[in-house]
Amino acid sequence: MKIKIRGIQYHYEIHQNKEQLPYLVLLHGFMGSHISFRELIPSLSEFCNPITIDLLGHGETEGSEMHYRFASKEQSADLIKLISEQFQYPLFLYGYSMGGRLALQVALQRTDLIQGLILESTTFGIENEQERQARQALDGQRADSIIGNFNQFLEEWKKLPIFESEFLTEQMRNDIEEIQKRQDPVSMSNSLLGFGTGIMPCVKEHLNILSMPVKLLAGAKDQKFVNVMSTMQTRIKPASLKIFEKANHRVHLEQPEALVQTIKKFIQTNTLK
Repeated sequence: MKIKIRGIQYHYEIHQNKEQLPYLVLLHGFMGSHISFRELIPSLSEFCNPITIDLLGHGETEGSEMHYRFASKEQSADLIKLISEQFQYPLFLYGYSMGGRLALQVALQRTDLIQGLILESTTFGIENEQERQARQALDGQRADSIIGNFNQFLEEWKKLPIFESEFLTEQMRNDIEEIQKRQDPVSMSNSLLGFGTGIMPCVKEHLNILSMPVKLLAGAKDQKFVNVMSTMQTRIKPASLKIFEKANHRVHLEQPEALVQTIKKFIQTNTLK
């Protein structure tokens, strides 16, 4: 489905619409799309109504030539408007990596909008100023690389340690690469400049305002994000952390069955009757 949100045409799909079931909005990661969750949809549909959204500049959603349009406050405003006007309650929000950072921003701004929050392999931002500046510089270099030679950037991107995995099939890897190759380089570059980890606001000190149930998910082989999400767990009183032993950064692809069962238990436990 297509809808105009604050001047941008967004693409989203409601995969099922059963009145008796809660809704689950899924937000993909950087260079992903609604297709990223395709393999999970049949299993999720047994206990909820899955909704997938192409985030700004990704998949079939329009982008912008202005990188500031990708800023946290802009994208979260888009999602709040889309979710509040188009989707029904009870509603749970799921975000992976970049999508998790955005889901966290939405939840902090509108604690009344969602009944539960699920975050996979994500972060609240960078607290240390020197580290923030270093990450901004890295994101800037990567943004330039995308514009300079997108295919070469993709080759380098997939070699990053967080994407190493013995649990992905060759078909899964091919599917990931196909989704990435379809992206618009200008939008991907602007996404890094406008909403990269270095530029997004650090919300660590605000995590304690989250009052809805929160489930944190991380792969045991992704130690950096295990540490970050452990910190999140201490800051968010209603949060619980699940670590998947046989997974790195992409838990939803590496351990899909175990992930779905974790989501199912969380949603069924926290759906108000």
